[in-house]
Amino acid sequence: MPGVLQRSWVGRRVSVRRVVEREPDGRLREADVVGDLAGLDAQTAVIDARAGLVEVPLALVTAARVAEPSTADELALEGVVADGIRPADTHWLGGLQLRANGGFLRRANSVLPLRQLGMPLEQGLGYARRWYRQRELPLKVQVPTEARRLLDAELGERGWPAADLTHVMAARLDAVQAAEVDAPPAELAATPDDQWLTLYRGGAGLAEPARALLGRHPDVTFASVRVDGRTVAVARGTVDVASGGAWLAVNAVEVDPEHRRRGLATAVTAALWAWGRERGAGRTVLSVLADNEAAVALYQRLGYWRHHDYHYRSEP
Repeated sequence: MPGVLQRSWVGRRVSVRRVVEREPDGRLREADVVGDLAGLDAQTAVIDARAGLVEVPLALVTAARVAEPSTADELALEGVVADGIRPADTHWLGGLQLRANGGFLRRANSVLPLRQLGMPLEQGLGYARRWYRQRELPLKVQVPTEARRLLDAELGERGWPAADLTHVMAARLDAVQAAEVDAPPAELAATPDDQWLTLYRGGAGLAEPARALLGRHPDVTFASVRVDGRTVAVARGTVDVASGGAWLAVNAVEVDPEHRRRGLATAVTAALWAWGRERGAGRTVLSVLADNEAAVALYQRLGYWRHHDYHYRSEP
């Protein structure tokens, strides 16, 4: 049944019901197949199910839906993203990961509730408050808004303001695609040079906490595009293994203001895709501020989809 499945679902987990045979009494027998929608054309859907690839003729499809990520899926992906940014100082408090890195990057200097706290919230917040105070940092919590909605509501009731709603976007690396751009090829390096660090966050990357944080990973690369010898676009990629396989995390994508709208963000991102595939990654993830409409639209065109959201709650 053409039209039941949508092209925008490619790369997402779907549940597809299709006719498998006709019973002796003439009734049609249907069965479901669940997995990633790996491909879709005018006649066939390809589902990457647990047992392998399943080709489903669209004429036999009777119903289809996107299987939204579960709480466990959201927290697992937060764990992957967290593994890509490794602060100098971390500590587990029950199911909370306390992170500190001299104040550079909010993600690296906030609490991430990956599992249940295992103690009264007031007790946990008191411990975290002292931990961050010892490091001369404010207490902030990075809250996955759906997976940790009860914690989010509790912090909200305590007067902790929320800020910077962020989309976590995911894709299969065999589903992403980028149009060719008229730009020099992106270069990859194991460490960022001073030009890379100067472009990143207006030069913030040159400070030692930033430089150390960016390089603190066993499988990391730094992409850059140069024009006339000057770095005009950068990005960082890491590969980490989770229960669902290896993931490429893309972050630190920046383009010099004078060179924007020329496809350079796409160029450095695509270079990271190729690097990730070489290291066995099958999926990719990135985070983007929800109000950055241009970036969100770009990543959607490249094949990413919104997996879940998070924001930060700060102690008042």
